[in-house]
Amino acid sequence: MIKEISFKPLTIAALAAFSLNIAPAFAALPTGIQDAIPVAKALDGNTKDDGWYNLSATSKTKTVDGQSVTIAGIPGGSFPGFAPLPNVVSQVKSDADNSATFRKVNNGATGGASPASDSLYAGSISGAFNLNGGKLGVFETAPVDNLANVVFQLEIGGANGYDFYQPTVGNTTTVGGASTHAAGALEVTNYFPTLNLTFSNNTTTQLTANWAELTTKGENGTTTAGGTEEPVYINLYAFQWDLSGYSNISSFNVSFDVVAHSQTYAARLTQSDVFNQVVAVTAVPEPESYAMILAGLGLIGFAARRRQV
Repeated sequence: MIKEISFKPLTIAALAAFSLNIAPAFAALPTGIQDAIPVAKALDGNTKDDGWYNLSATSKTKTVDGQSVTIAGIPGGSFPGFAPLPNVVSQVKSDADNSATFRKVNNGATGGASPASDSLYAGSISGAFNLNGGKLGVFETAPVDNLANVVFQLEIGGANGYDFYQPTVGNTTTVGGASTHAAGALEVTNYFPTLNLTFSNNTTTQLTANWAELTTKGENGTTTAGGTEEPVYINLYAFQWDLSGYSNISSFNVSFDVVAHSQTYAARLTQSDVFNQVVAVTAVPEPESYAMILAGLGLIGFAARRRQV
């Protein structure tokens, strides 16, 4: 006799749980230039958004926030990039002004950035893995009134695992390059971009980011330059500054040192007159901050011992 078998229908909740459990197995890993492109950041208040999504010498079609955009290339320079880079006006922007530009600040000792076929390539006559390939930056001469919030995103590919130049450790660094960073977990250190503010009285100040994250790691092949084969990544970084305690800001720029042979693909600058946090990872305290924290803990311990007497 054949025994009848009945199946109980899955509930909607069970189906949802099942789909959530299997989703990671089929999720595609980010790869290539497009997967690591800067993404929209929702800032409160009056905002301004500028983007440079094609820093190469040839015309490219990119998908920016779901929209297909064809962007002309930048005139190329001489290898290894000693020629000046023209000030690149924002290629995709939220308003009509041309006050935000991307530019080369200076070259490194043995070369500098120049538009190549896919990126702004930091050409160099040296093969050193952490050699300064020059300084780049975005410059804003007409920020939003009462500027309180700045978010800077950068899409950059490393050379031998390094993308930002790490001046405090040179060629014997133990900090590690971009290939060692986990997406979403990133310390703010002295080799990442700095925000340089100019006030209406012409005074200036320089600030490290309050928050920073490695938003996306897009795999882009492998390299054996270090002696063993390892993945090469195109990295999307995001940095955020809380400027709600400042006033009378007349202009600013975000500048950064790149590693020789790195490739800068795109950048995005978003600003607002209201602060809300959109970058997840909090800055690691600088050494002097650690000293203050330890001193505070010592005072707490001293007070606790007095209460026990």
